[in-house]
Amino acid sequence: MTLLRPLSRRLVLGAAGLGLLAACEGPRPRVIAEDGTFDLLTMLRDKPEHRRFLSAILLSGQAGRIGAQNGAVTLFVPTNEALNSLPADMLALLDNAPSNPTPEQRQRAATLVNANAAFGLLRLADIQPRHGRVQTWDRARLQVTQTGPRTATIVRAGVPPQPGRPVIAITRGDVLGSDGVFHVTSSPILPAI
Repeated sequence: MTLLRPLSRRLVLGAAGLGLLAACEGPRPRVIAEDGTFDLLTMLRDKPEHRRFLSAILLSGQAGRIGAQNGAVTLFVPTNEALNSLPADMLALLDNAPSNPTPEQRQRAATLVNANAAFGLLRLADIQPRHGRVQTWDRARLQVTQTGPRTATIVRAGVPPQPGRPVIAITRGDVLGSDGVFHVTSSPILPAI
């Protein structure tokens, strides 16, 4: 009978320790579904790997163009790492966006956003019947060539692939929001320089 008491006492202490350990972990992060339940800006806010592009959207003042009230949009969203090829002053602007940006700062961010956005809900399967053609907010034409179920390559008209410059790839396509879709890209789509 005395053997049961120490054993049950150990179990109680062990269970209390596990409870304390679980409490120390803190709250689990909310998982944002990619099935059309959440809007694009909420989804981007939840993905730290797209912080710089979200900063460009907010800084440019283009966030108002994104939302169900304006119709569906398609975004080609580079990762933070993919944006490392931008000039250092542009990266500094995206990493430390001012609360009251100048018109020039807004325009620089808008140039990036407008080259990586299109009107309409354009999943990869929707782009193929259009012969792979997409027109961006800055009126450029993209040629999107699907390479897999959720992958593709992108060429911007007037900006042919160059040696040493990586091909723009959609590395994860069709991330569906309630007000459009975004495709994760390996580098930003940039205007002709």
